[in-house]
Amino acid sequence: MRNTSKALSPGIKNKWPRTAQSLSYQSIAGGLASEMVGFLHSTETRESSPPFRLVIIGNHGGVVFECEVGEDWEVRNLGPAERLRRSHFPATALLTDGSLLTRTFLIERAQLANRSN
Repeated sequence: MRNTSKALSPGIKNKWPRTAQSLSYQSIAGGLASEMVGFLHSTETRESSPPFRLVIIGNHGGVVFECEVGEDWEVRNLGPAERLRRSHFPATALLTDGSLLTRTFLIERAQLANRSN
């Protein structure tokens, strides 16, 4: 699929074609929480139990996403769902389990490999 933006000068192609649906925190929250819990199981002896509350705080200190993640990793929004933006990263993720124990994770922005300007 090739996408050229009308806002760009003629002959200049947009390197980042738009997808049918922009990536949002809603679409990745269950997998993110699952990965965090998996990390906890490998490093802690204490068991984490659902439901989990996931809060993501962006680079500028504001909450960019908040949700509850159930036992089956199903996500229920608790606030507005923003799209993923590069400006949000590095972000802080707060994961609170059913026993109200909160753990903090740093989410860094992945570097684009071999990116040419």
